[in-house]
Amino acid sequence: MHRIALLMAASVGSALVPESIGVVGVGTISSAAVRGLCRSDAPQVVLSPRNAAKAQALEQEFETVRIAATNQAVVDACDCVVLAVLPGQAQQVCEPLQFRQGQLVISLMAGVPLADIERWCGPAECALACPLPAIAENAGTTIVTPPEPRTVAIFERLGTAVPVATEDQFQRLQAMTCVMGDLYARQKTAQDWLVANGVDATAASAYVGGVFHTMTHDARNAKPSTLSDLVAEQTPGGMNEMVIAEQREDGAYASLEHSLDSIYSRLCGAHDPSLAPAKRRK
Repeated sequence: MHRIALLMAASVGSALVPESIGVVGVGTISSAAVRGLCRSDAPQVVLSPRNAAKAQALEQEFETVRIAATNQAVVDACDCVVLAVLPGQAQQVCEPLQFRQGQLVISLMAGVPLADIERWCGPAECALACPLPAIAENAGTTIVTPPEPRTVAIFERLGTAVPVATEDQFQRLQAMTCVMGDLYARQKTAQDWLVANGVDATAASAYVGGVFHTMTHDARNAKPSTLSDLVAEQTPGGMNEMVIAEQREDGAYASLEHSLDSIYSRLCGAHDPSLAPAKRRK
């Protein structure tokens, strides 16, 4: 019965995905979304002529993708429009466009408030989403606000959707995406340490990339207590606990919290430089 319920839920979710999805601003993340959507049961996808090279590559790769002549032609042709232009260009691009009642607009533009999207794109229903490149392989985890059912269904198709009720919650979670570069920098530090100590560069890169993925596997479906439990289960007096204690003593975790405060202030449009870790330590 549980399997039947899951299949029924998946079918309902799939039915909510709009039959035609347009993209205004064909960049890295929106290209990843198109690739993920086109992997199976693809909707019709209509791309704006912006960033011609990326748009043409997608049109050549997938039969269900075509390029429109103008941004307005994208809007006219689609039930859902994904906005993915640079935030500084958002008003210039969006305000002249004419949207219609019942249409869905999803903004991927970081730092652009939902109220602005609603003002420029009304009477369409509007939502915010923050996907990462793994959506190209249907392996992304994407925050969405408000929890509009069609928006949730699209990002469930691309991996996992995490809907939240308020824009403030969305911005707090969005700050987490900025830890991505820090994670890669930590991996590179580990790789460089291995190579400097005589480990073959190919082995070092393969192991660091793979072992980080392995170590986060247990947290992939985290519940409220999962991460606390994973930290607590490290053997007392063992080497994992030793690293945690040393990092905590060195202020690494407090520094991360300070960076998240700083990023959140930037996402809210009023960046406070005094929140940066270096300022906090003075």
